[in-house]
Amino acid sequence: MEAGLLAGRLKAVRLSAVYSSGLVRAARTAEIIAEPRGLAVRLEPDVREINYGEWEGLGEDDIRRAYGDDVFDSWSADPENTRIPGGETFGELRDRAQPAVARIAARHPGETAAVVAHKSVNRVLICCWLGLPVGRYKQIEQENGAINAAVFDGNRVVVETVNDVCHITRP
Repeated sequence: MEAGLLAGRLKAVRLSAVYSSGLVRAARTAEIIAEPRGLAVRLEPDVREINYGEWEGLGEDDIRRAYGDDVFDSWSADPENTRIPGGETFGELRDRAQPAVARIAARHPGETAAVVAHKSVNRVLICCWLGLPVGRYKQIEQENGAINAAVFDGNRVVVETVNDVCHITRP
């Protein structure tokens, strides 16, 4: 549902390219955006969601039970540097996603490209662009189908929009 509403909202935006994580939901959303424009979705593996490793699909209570309060509390206090068991740190997420988006922007100077990524990726990128520590990522709201807009100008990134969901009808 959100993908169709998002595509409708972006209909008037002149896109030169659509990039996506290879994960199914993001790739399908990218296809819904790209198809009416006759664009092929370009996969960018470095904007895939963080690797939650052994924590994938678990809630906080499950993680605390299985790994202990100390492990979860350590990760919560410093997600940038604390490795999720079998996964990655949020610093590693930043170190792969930020250069990937910068490369995309460099390929499309003066143009608008869409990058369909994931909640944690978007949050971490916005933190980086705003000069916030990665550990504050949870303070950036990201709903499904949200639009974030950033303008790349040399080494400067200007964040114009965060979590714009006015195209999504709420009951």
